[in-house]
Amino acid sequence: MDAVMDVLNKVVDLGAFVMMPVILFIMGMIFRMKASDAIRAGITVGIGFKGISLAAGLISTTMSPLVETLQELWGLKLDGVDLGVPVISTMSFSDGRFVLMMFGGVLLVNAVMLILNLTKTLNVDIWNFWHYLFIGSLGTLISGNIFIGLLVGVIYSAINLVLADRNQDLICEVCGEQYRGLSFCTMAFPILLPIGRAINWVIDRIPGVRNINFNLKKVPKKFSFFTEPIIIGFVIGGALAALARYSWDQCLNVGMTMAAAMFLLPRMISILMEGLSPIATATREFMAAKFPKREFRIGMDFALLVGDADMITLGMLFVPISLIMAVLLPGNRVLPVVGLTNLAYMMMAPVISSKRNMFRALLTGIIMVALVFFMATSLTPLITELGIQTGLVEAGGNYTLFNTGEHVGFVLLQILKLFFPS
Repeated sequence: MDAVMDVLNKVVDLGAFVMMPVILFIMGMIFRMKASDAIRAGITVGIGFKGISLAAGLISTTMSPLVETLQELWGLKLDGVDLGVPVISTMSFSDGRFVLMMFGGVLLVNAVMLILNLTKTLNVDIWNFWHYLFIGSLGTLISGNIFIGLLVGVIYSAINLVLADRNQDLICEVCGEQYRGLSFCTMAFPILLPIGRAINWVIDRIPGVRNINFNLKKVPKKFSFFTEPIIIGFVIGGALAALARYSWDQCLNVGMTMAAAMFLLPRMISILMEGLSPIATATREFMAAKFPKREFRIGMDFALLVGDADMITLGMLFVPISLIMAVLLPGNRVLPVVGLTNLAYMMMAPVISSKRNMFRALLTGIIMVALVFFMATSLTPLITELGIQTGLVEAGGNYTLFNTGEHVGFVLLQILKLFFPS
């Protein structure tokens, strides 16, 4: 067991930019690609992931201290510390026995669902299995039973596959047919899209509001300069730095850093897609030969969509919006810090569900972020307890996760609490 866990931990520690190329090379060999093509595709995907990581790191290393300064400077009384995905995922992988059980359960359920034609998605997004581990670990805390926690995580993964399948046509309609063979099943995303569609359904029934349609691509040319992601990144980055009372040269530095990140992300995504395309094609052809008249998709990280200009722009706009909401929302205890760097990911769903109507996307995003604040506040006691148990945080504080939102997992945990009241 220890030897197996050592190998698993070493693989996970390599990070997505090394782990995913290895996984994809193995897939390429299984699905009868030429070894040279599989190696080239895997390395290209790794380069794309590394590039995304570097671009996201620019945002993280710049925004985290800036937001902390804003909190101190303006006296924000929010005691829920946002640990961010790096710490939460580490918590989730801390119990080796549970990790092995969850990985086996999730992969087995995926295989059974494929055989029974209950899903079209083959989920190879191994890194993001941490979401199942996270919700399963919280389920274990609530129930006091590791097997019940395992069941919660596995059910979570099965629901996620079904939701991911249902989103395929809308994603391809809005973002392009190049995504037809992929399925984006990184937990929150599959449920955020239906939530976004439900919000748009409500908007469609509000006279006047339903007729408002603001699309960045339709902005008159003389004003389009102000809607470009790099300009928005520069302005918002510089403005937040000014609010933090940075010096003028620091404000310019922050602005340029955010502009650079927003420029680089789309380029890195195109490199990643260049590597994924031949593997996706080989997988579809192999599965089609084995299972005629069946459609199969490769389950991947929804980060592949983050290079979209509308999503990046809306994510950038939501940095100040989220900070304002943190202060104004009744009952909120969470000040997002690390999670602010993930807002571009969260804004994928509002943009897609509104079909690039940025007015609707803004309204949808506000509701989604409010839900995330509610869940983050509600889960604070459980996440704090998990952090203390794993030794990653010290007792005496309050810790949580402001992320894209574990909506389905949150509901499962609330149902579990009915059977195991504290």
